[in-house]
Amino acid sequence: MRYITVIVTLLIFGIVFAAPPKVVDTLTGKVIGVTDGDTVKVLVNRQTVKVRLEGIDAPESSQSFETKSKQALSKMVFGKTVTVKKTGEDRYGRTLGIIIVGKVDANAKMIEDGWAWHYKKYNDEKRLAKLELSARKAKRGLWADSNPLAPWDYRARKNRPNNTPATMFWLNTSSNVRHNEKCEYFKNTKRGRICGPNDGKACGRCGG
Repeated sequence: MRYITVIVTLLIFGIVFAAPPKVVDTLTGKVIGVTDGDTVKVLVNRQTVKVRLEGIDAPESSQSFETKSKQALSKMVFGKTVTVKKTGEDRYGRTLGIIIVGKVDANAKMIEDGWAWHYKKYNDEKRLAKLELSARKAKRGLWADSNPLAPWDYRARKNRPNNTPATMFWLNTSSNVRHNEKCEYFKNTKRGRICGPNDGKACGRCGG
């Protein structure tokens, strides 16, 4: 019993005092492109480096708030000289890093302002978790939505094989709009119910 208590204590200690990711390199360059709310292109020594912001996950293309998230990051970093604290590379070969513009940590700022989620699956920093909680409580940015769908859940739905037809549908009984199971609004409206493929009006995003 004592052994289990020690293990649990160590696990809790590790979560609460999780250290920031280790910086393996530092790059300096000008941001020449913003792909979305968590990915930018930085010109470093005449070479373009694609940087995926460490510890955050922003709305995917066609998700609600995707445009505003991208605009928020663009306003912070586009055309500016930034420091990239490289923490590694992702499976697509992109540089993972923390972007510093002036004295601002852009990664943390995106979470603080409510334009991105803390990507807890790959990052366990307590400071980022606290920033997200604060943004949620204040309903900043995308948290103005009563129940926004996390991008990793959205990707899981969207990545179902295209030849697999939707078998479940959700009717928003307030708007009479029908969403299929790949849609971010499937079972994600204030009022609604499971429905048939011909009930209501088809969603403009998922096609119903």
